[in-house]
Amino acid sequence: MHRSFPYDLPISKPGEELLFLREKKIRFMQDILFFIDYEIHALTKPILQAHGVGHAHHRLMQFVCHCSGVTVGEVCRLLGVTKQSLNRVLREVIELGYVEYRNTAEDRRKKRLFLTHKGQKLEEELFQLQRQQFLRAFREAPNNAYIEGFQRILYGMLSAESKQLLELHSNQKIDKDKT
Repeated sequence: MHRSFPYDLPISKPGEELLFLREKKIRFMQDILFFIDYEIHALTKPILQAHGVGHAHHRLMQFVCHCSGVTVGEVCRLLGVTKQSLNRVLREVIELGYVEYRNTAEDRRKKRLFLTHKGQKLEEELFQLQRQQFLRAFREAPNNAYIEGFQRILYGMLSAESKQLLELHSNQKIDKDKT
């Protein structure tokens, strides 16, 4: 669902210092993030409901997809939750056949999480919906510099721990000289 805002985006001229980031602009950016989150959830909700899962299950499956072979402890650190709060969601995606445990040869005591074929199909279906939102927005960007700037801003909003976890588990590398 695409809604246009009733006013122009407050875009600053290139070269302006951070003085332009007055509270009004920062609050507007906060509102944009709220609507992005809302629209992503609204877009994926019907598919998630049809498969008997919710947004917490989707988040878990996203991380298991991107960090295949992750342990439960690592998932808890990535998502910032306790094992107790993760347990229900994890149990449900395992029972529904979207995620499975596997022991590794190097340490048979450690159980690693992987998406099943069924889980991969659902995660891919959900990703394609979100991909369309990104592509629509990126098509509106005049050039790649805007997209790279957007990525740098999002990366800059992360805590040091989240940056470390992202770099550890992501197949994408961040150019730290540009952030």
